[in-house]
Amino acid sequence: MIQPLIQLSFARFTRVARFKFSNKSLALGAWVIGSLLGFLSNEALAQSGLDSALQTTASERWVGWLETKSQNLRLILSLSSSATGAPTGSVTSPDQSETSVPISNASIDNQRKLSFQVAPEGIGSAAYAFEGSFQGDGLLGILEQSGSKLPIQFVKASSLQAEDSQRLGADSVWSGSLEAGSRKVPLRFRFYDSAPFASQDKPRLLFDSLLEKANGFPMSVSINEKGLYEFSIPAIPGNAKYIAELSDDGKMLTGKFQQGFLPIQLVMQPIGDVPASEQAIPNVPSQDHLTTFLLALENNNLRETPESKPSLDETEIAKAPLTMEKKPLAQRTASPEGLQEEPFVVERFDSRKPLLNELGKRADNRFELAGTITFPKGFDPNAQYPAVVLITGSGQQDRDETIGRHKPFKEIANHLASEGMVVLRYDDRGAAESTGDFTQATSLDFAEDALAVWQFARKLQGVDRTRVGLLGHSEGGIIGPTIAAWQREVAFLILIAPPILPGSEILSSQIDRIAELQGVGPEDRAAANSLQRDLQQIALKYPANDEAALSDVRMAIVERWESLGQLSQAVSGTDETTRKKQLIEAISTQFKGLQSPWMRHFLAYDPAANWVLFDCPVLAIWGEKDTQVLFEANRTKLQDIITHNLNLQADLVVLPGLNHLLQKADSGLPEEYDRIDQAIEPLALELFSNWLKLSEILP
Repeated sequence: MIQPLIQLSFARFTRVARFKFSNKSLALGAWVIGSLLGFLSNEALAQSGLDSALQTTASERWVGWLETKSQNLRLILSLSSSATGAPTGSVTSPDQSETSVPISNASIDNQRKLSFQVAPEGIGSAAYAFEGSFQGDGLLGILEQSGSKLPIQFVKASSLQAEDSQRLGADSVWSGSLEAGSRKVPLRFRFYDSAPFASQDKPRLLFDSLLEKANGFPMSVSINEKGLYEFSIPAIPGNAKYIAELSDDGKMLTGKFQQGFLPIQLVMQPIGDVPASEQAIPNVPSQDHLTTFLLALENNNLRETPESKPSLDETEIAKAPLTMEKKPLAQRTASPEGLQEEPFVVERFDSRKPLLNELGKRADNRFELAGTITFPKGFDPNAQYPAVVLITGSGQQDRDETIGRHKPFKEIANHLASEGMVVLRYDDRGAAESTGDFTQATSLDFAEDALAVWQFARKLQGVDRTRVGLLGHSEGGIIGPTIAAWQREVAFLILIAPPILPGSEILSSQIDRIAELQGVGPEDRAAANSLQRDLQQIALKYPANDEAALSDVRMAIVERWESLGQLSQAVSGTDETTRKKQLIEAISTQFKGLQSPWMRHFLAYDPAANWVLFDCPVLAIWGEKDTQVLFEANRTKLQDIITHNLNLQADLVVLPGLNHLLQKADSGLPEEYDRIDQAIEPLALELFSNWLKLSEILP
């Protein structure tokens, strides 16, 4: 079973780690002021209901907020009298329970000082005491339990409306659910801006996690630079916030909840209508209290927003010199979003080729990597920007990592540039506008290419050489850590679907998962997997493209003929001898792919050793439905590796419902890639930039 990807106990966000690794997650309930008020939910107490609890002999009711850094909880103190003497009464915490608990040893002296105790029967550890003094319609005091003290201020309530467990006496209540994979996490916003719990001058906005039965986390709200409402919840770790847009009718907030760096879609809507007693005009519903507050906040923000300063003239930016290698290139072009693009070329030398040509003279083994630099809007060459180099996955890829109709690297480049980052992407050697020999290259050769582009990026005018990192996809997820192990100056790594296991295991698990989704039974898959492992060993046993290896291939097929089942039936032929011959020919042809220099290196290479040789921040992301680099085993392997590198800060994330390209997928099979409308899930793009901000790479 797939582990929950977003472990929305809000205390520790789904990132499996910001290592040092821990798979423990604190519950929100740890913040509840349970030690002080926990008795209110004890099963031993009668559940009489809040309404009946308040219908005591009390003639006065006082309401207050018990406030800590983490939570705000209401307390209702019912007293028979506030005159000098020995009053009777009870205390209720309606945000935690409907049960009221009687006070004891209560007294009010001549100086209007009140003291009482609360000692729930059978729960001695929950006992506490109160001491305070009346000041007009206010009561200020201290609650003390086991040496811990909390100040509280009560105000006298002329009346209390009946309330239910859904609204908890709030003037406005909004609800919604986070979808964390297959799990839904219901949330609630409570807004108070009228007596006795608040006022319009001092409103109170609270966040509740209904699944964890944890209420009262204070929120603040502001308008961000994009004109969206930003609700901040400082008590929840990971800089928890909700950024949303209010609908035109004021009845829906649509946006993204973010704790740490992963944004999750969240829609909040008000519960119920405004009570009739609060309608400004009878039978005409008034505007929701929170909506009114948000619209007023927006109007105040518009009045207070200073005039924007004119941006740097883009024509002047285009004239700014850049340190380029080799030949002069075209001027920058601007996109409709204001981003600027400029081509670049990095010269490389192919060390695998002979130094001398057939004439005995020094061979010209130079080749060029051609690519594109995407600059942020208003790029100032005199400033210092972070930069990232994008590294493609396996196969001969262009700079956009074009797959069918999709160009995911172009979208990644545009997104990160819009967030203030300089982005470089390039064609693989021998692809598109790059020259060089692709067929004889291995991952180590491609790593040297990426290293050259990274070194080039650090020399660009306007780039902060201490904030230049790498973003690699698939095979690029092997190359990134390789370069980081070579060059400790690599500032960060973002790795999409990074293979952590040896290549032989990656290939075998990929073949098995795809076959499983295509309906192949377990026995046939096991037989095919056994044959595949033998073919890999044969490929590694013989030199690249050695024809002698084919005799071993034929022998491996003949020895397993009886177990190949469905595979042997897939070929045409009326008799077994013909089918066997055709299957040997088909597999022998496919086997040649295992004999290429790249594949032989991939099968034998174990990327694990690189991970103990660097300590830059790392974001590793897998799609839950990835059928090419399966997240379960690779994530587990990386968790184990990182425990041996205690200085490494690594965040491991699995995104629900996404495939190898981080697209929303049905099965995750490669045949779906081109049929899916999106090139990459927008939430994944936000994840990149949020993590870069959290890691202080982006401002």
